[in-house]
Amino acid sequence: MPQRYRRFGRTEQQLSAFSLGTMRLVNCPESVACQTVVAAIEWGINHIETAQAYGISEVRLGKILSQEFSKIRDRLTITTKLVPTLAPHQLREALERSLERLQLDYIDNFAFHGINLPEHLEQVLNGGLQVMQQAVAEGLVKHIGFSTHGSLDLIEKAIATNAFDFVNLHYYYFNQRNQAAIALAAQRDMGVFIISPADKGGMLYQPPQSVVDLCSPFSPLEFGYRYLLENPAVHTLSLGAAQPSDLDAAFASLAPHPTWESTQTAIDTRIQQALATNLGSDRCSHCFQCLPCPESINI
Repeated sequence: MPQRYRRFGRTEQQLSAFSLGTMRLVNCPESVACQTVVAAIEWGINHIETAQAYGISEVRLGKILSQEFSKIRDRLTITTKLVPTLAPHQLREALERSLERLQLDYIDNFAFHGINLPEHLEQVLNGGLQVMQQAVAEGLVKHIGFSTHGSLDLIEKAIATNAFDFVNLHYYYFNQRNQAAIALAAQRDMGVFIISPADKGGMLYQPPQSVVDLCSPFSPLEFGYRYLLENPAVHTLSLGAAQPSDLDAAFASLAPHPTWESTQTAIDTRIQQALATNLGSDRCSHCFQCLPCPESINI
């Protein structure tokens, strides 16, 4: 059975296997957003992630936390994110605004939101990081990390700086391009947070029937969750819920399954055979050797 709580690398935080991402909570009624957060925490989720770029997410989350969970603040881990392109003084001001919106005295985990290009990493290392390290010294932030949609090479360079305690990145059954980054993060004892496995992991919440059949007896979403949680280097998965029922598949994936190992092997074999049969040499292996595309296709 996958562990319900996992050590988040050298932060020493014990995080729930699923983290509540709040980006989608801004598009639902406030009452539904509150019900979703309450349901997640009652189930056992103890990590909530937001970002200043998520519209009213910080404000809405701050209101919910102050009204519903002020007495258990110390049992919750809150992460927020700010873009890496802010000048040092702007970054400090934005951090203070995040604290105000969240109605918190400190943020457990701060992430630079989207180190996606080499210049982003350079700007962070030459200014932004020092600002956040000062915030740590003042007790405003406990741990510093980064999220990324960048290349594997860039992610590995950022991890190799040893400047960050955790990383939020893409890694899924259907896209294992960042596997080497996961391994490197484990070597550095960094926390590993998987971004949006339901959506970015293959839009598994609305899969085609062929994928449903291949993943049986699990839903594709549950199979994807179980696959990730089998990896001890993966600590927590983002769960972008917009209503309490969106939590169901995640909870199901933590239930013990007596034949998971053999069933997973069988599913993997079926999927690989289907890919080979249906795609052949046209299958994308994420090697990116075809770039830049001579036909300007956005790969």
